[in-house]
Amino acid sequence: MRTTLSALAAAGLMLIGGITLAPQASAASTYGCSGNLVDTYDLKTDGGTGTKYGELYLYYSSANGGTNCAAAVDTHFASGVSKYQAVYIWRCVAGTHAGEFCNYDQSDDDSGTFTWYAGPARITGTANRCIMVYGRVDDPNNSKVAEKSTLATHCG
Repeated sequence: MRTTLSALAAAGLMLIGGITLAPQASAASTYGCSGNLVDTYDLKTDGGTGTKYGELYLYYSSANGGTNCAAAVDTHFASGVSKYQAVYIWRCVAGTHAGEFCNYDQSDDDSGTFTWYAGPARITGTANRCIMVYGRVDDPNNSKVAEKSTLATHCG
């Protein structure tokens, strides 16, 4: 009887824990961005060959002539640890091709000291345009920086 009650109590705690955590994970999965997740980039130190500190998420929605939105998310440090984080997004001028560095006519960013993620950063009118994105997570204990930047990508 005691074993059965212990098993039921453990199952109940796991169920309660799952119910408690699921809405948080679901609500936070877009980081203030609407639309569908269309790309994920690793934020790594040492020019992309070192330790992964986070991920740069890119979302797309067809609203407003196409809307791209990005967030730079810490996946390495303990929850609640303050550190510098940044996310930038640029809409390339018409005629830009994938893989090029582009001039831009619209941009947005979010940067500062955060405990979990930077963002959202969003731009509109991207249905027939390329974009560039940049994300960064700094180590709060030293000068290590994990980052990723793209050339023109996701060209309408």
